[in-house]
Amino acid sequence: MAFGFLKSLVQKFSGKPVDWDELEETLIRADLGVPMAMKILQALQAREKVTANDIAEVTRDEIAKVLPFDNAPLRPLPAKPKVILMVGVNGTGKTTTTAKLAHYLRSQRHSVLLAAADTFRAAAIEQLVAPLDLSMTIPMDATAYKFDIVLRGRRSTLFENRLEGN
Repeated sequence: MAFGFLKSLVQKFSGKPVDWDELEETLIRADLGVPMAMKILQALQAREKVTANDIAEVTRDEIAKVLPFDNAPLRPLPAKPKVILMVGVNGTGKTTTTAKLAHYLRSQRHSVLLAAADTFRAAAIEQLVAPLDLSMTIPMDATAYKFDIVLRGRRSTLFENRLEGN
């Protein structure tokens, strides 16, 4: 079963012959990049008959080929913060993914400090703190806020290694 983007591909290309230009545009607009879109198109064009499910399957397989098989775990080091920068186009789930990642890291006994450094969206604060059961104040001056977050991170014990043996 396809979810999200793959599901939308199946819906868009079901019940009709593949329009290769439309598919190329859809893949590029999905922010996969031109090289990945070309790999997907080449793999599909090598087949005799292409269905909407084939499009989703080949897309999933080509993306999986470039992703690492096993992710290295994040290991806390004394006085060494881990910084994760989340970037992407509007509406792609950066805020939701950030909240889920923070929740996961906390469940793995990591300390987490979140700082929004993009254009301010009031709903983003609620999205970030709801899964973590936190409270957060709304910054008034974005530049001062970012500076305060850096100072807070440096002064805190967030980055100390609290796990024995790591």
